[in-house]
Amino acid sequence: MYTLVGVRPIVISGPTGTGKSELALRIAEAVGGEIVNYDSVQIYRGFDIGSAKPSAEVRRRVPHHLFDVIDADAEFNAADYERLAHAAIAGIERPILAGGTFFYLRALLHGLPEMPGRDEKIRARIRRIAGRPRGNVWLHRWLSKIDPQSGRRIAAADRHRVERALEVWLVTARPISEWERPAANSANEMAAIKIGLMMERRRLVERLDARVEAMYAAGLIDETRGLLARFPRTARPFGAIGYAEAVAVVMGEMDVAAAAAETKRRTRAYAKRQMTWLRSERNVQWIDVTAADPFDAAMRLVKETK
Repeated sequence: MYTLVGVRPIVISGPTGTGKSELALRIAEAVGGEIVNYDSVQIYRGFDIGSAKPSAEVRRRVPHHLFDVIDADAEFNAADYERLAHAAIAGIERPILAGGTFFYLRALLHGLPEMPGRDEKIRARIRRIAGRPRGNVWLHRWLSKIDPQSGRRIAAADRHRVERALEVWLVTARPISEWERPAANSANEMAAIKIGLMMERRRLVERLDARVEAMYAAGLIDETRGLLARFPRTARPFGAIGYAEAVAVVMGEMDVAAAAAETKRRTRAYAKRQMTWLRSERNVQWIDVTAADPFDAAMRLVKETK
């Protein structure tokens, strides 16, 4: 085992499909660390295949935190994540953060700005519109008109974020994009060793496509059918990449081939957005996983960073 004295939290980041979970596990085993999740779908119980959640066997190898925290119909946001993650890290000697929701990660490292609270009456009005035929499409078009920046950034299928953006605009008369987001250069940033994984685009696309095919082969449709028997279709994680398409298959709105193709398209676009986000984060030490063993390179960075 490697001996590290006074090590800061180790953050493993990078686009989906670059091997973040595997690297986090190897580092945790090497340094006696514990893994803290920052993926917004893996926090939900039962959403396993589509979120690429670590298996029970893997989680027995080292302690894992913030997996299977809540049920799909519970309200959960970045502020909730920030609170739980701070509590988890406080009790860990060598925390290793791994996941793919970089808004959650930035909330943890930099803190969240003050934002308008929920307005249940307005939220109910928006959801009544969403419940109409093609209501979600209409809401996204509305958002794109009042806040083009958010319209480009938020996918039409991401119902909860579309609703939240419209709620903020209706409550404050200001687009949500004008409100401060967690800053990448805030003065009170949590000290951390930030490691970013990158991969040549063509190879990454091949890996992402193979990963999607493996998820469908592993039973994503059946998993989603079972979850729909327990939770309403409007539950937040059903809007996630993979689950939204699987729901459409279960409901008879799409065949499996079309669902897999759409999941691949959304996954590639998501990986591109993740990379764009990470480029705005400072002090990231990048590792090209096609050119070096990411574990050896990461351990050198960990040992060299004071």
